[in-house]
Amino acid sequence: MAKDKTIRDLVHHMRSELRDLYPERELNSLIELVLTGITHLKKRHHLHIYQDQTADPEHIRQIKDITKQLKLGKPIQQILGETEFYGLTIKTTPAALIPRQETEGLVDWMISDLKDTRPGILDIGTGTGCIAIALARHLKDATVEGLDFSPEALELARENARINGVDIRLMKADILQAEIPPIKKTYQVLVSNPPYVRESEKSRMHRNVLEYEPGQALFVSDKDPLLFYRKILKFAADHLEPGGLIWFEINEAFGPQMISLLENKGYRNIALKKDIHDKDRMIKAQKS
Repeated sequence: MAKDKTIRDLVHHMRSELRDLYPERELNSLIELVLTGITHLKKRHHLHIYQDQTADPEHIRQIKDITKQLKLGKPIQQILGETEFYGLTIKTTPAALIPRQETEGLVDWMISDLKDTRPGILDIGTGTGCIAIALARHLKDATVEGLDFSPEALELARENARINGVDIRLMKADILQAEIPPIKKTYQVLVSNPPYVRESEKSRMHRNVLEYEPGQALFVSDKDPLLFYRKILKFAADHLEPGGLIWFEINEAFGPQMISLLENKGYRNIALKKDIHDKDRMIKAQKS
């Protein structure tokens, strides 16, 4: 008679199948995320305490299926259909970039600086809506809007706003077009995490990014790596109020160039900030 599989067996199965594809720390996080997402064991220490508990047959089937998808390089966030961002549940699909932990630092910076204010905020290239939704949840008196060129991304952002119980206005527009459609108003705050990875950097990226995430949300030409920032600052000339604030997530290689770009556009009080990996990832400036 076959021995019933335990939680320990499931951990061993995932580890043996995936150990050659993921670094040890990342593999441990994946295993924890999958098992707590699929089983009734919702905390890390439960996996240890109950490791000899018999696994549910349906859970065994699901975990084996997920392991197969991980071996193909599919991101775990897309397999599970959601991820956590700034304490919020954000639904994920191939229509938009998966929210990154680094971007939580940008949101945290904004919330810290904007608390006790009532700003009008526009998130340019909103994708899943994660930045806009986190700001709306934590800045109760703010009015938050999001803009994206992708109808699929906007639909995803609407669903995420509904899931998280926030009211944000979402608009379809392409910031690269000469004329941005009908935005008549100005804002006190602009924020964007635009495409900033150079095409030449693709060779250093994992296949789960290259094959499963939208390239148009990630990559820019090496010939014009600051394209989106220039276009957004052109938009800001008419749509960011004097004295208004602008935040960007940036490529770590272009901190000095971003400072120069902002200075040349007349911005002041420019601050460059490092992310959790000690890389120059965020920049803030004030319109003169």
